[in-house]
Amino acid sequence: MFARWSVQFGALLLLAAALGCSKGSGSFATVSGVVTQNGAPLEQAKVTFHSTVASEGTRGTVCSAQTDSSGKYLIAMVGKDPGIPPGLYKVTVTKLEAAGGGTLPPDFDQGQLEASGMAVNKLPKSYENPTTTKLSATLEPGKNQNVNFDLKGK
Repeated sequence: MFARWSVQFGALLLLAAALGCSKGSGSFATVSGVVTQNGAPLEQAKVTFHSTVASEGTRGTVCSAQTDSSGKYLIAMVGKDPGIPPGLYKVTVTKLEAAGGGTLPPDFDQGQLEASGMAVNKLPKSYENPTTTKLSATLEPGKNQNVNFDLKGK
């Protein structure tokens, strides 16, 4: 009797572990839109989506895209995944410019450049941090188009 119960219990634990480790339905979201500042397209800005869901003590998904000359951005592929997990995201927007009028390195790390004083964010500070931004988006599985943001201020 004990052996049969322990086999059944073991099978139940294996099933629970398998379900807990799965990524759910495997659904992903893509997101696109336009970023403007006071109604004008914002070129070369970094748009970052910060997941509001943390798992097992680690922060959630963080994905970025850069706007083009029309202020358009697109996040479609993240590593090998066809998008990002659906859910609620805080959105930050920054636009770095080289201090002293120089040019920024092609693959710059925003934090390092700002800390070193080589670059400064030209957008209002309230948009640069997930704790202070008022921008957010809820992404559904599949395509999320026209997720637009209009920043106010200089």
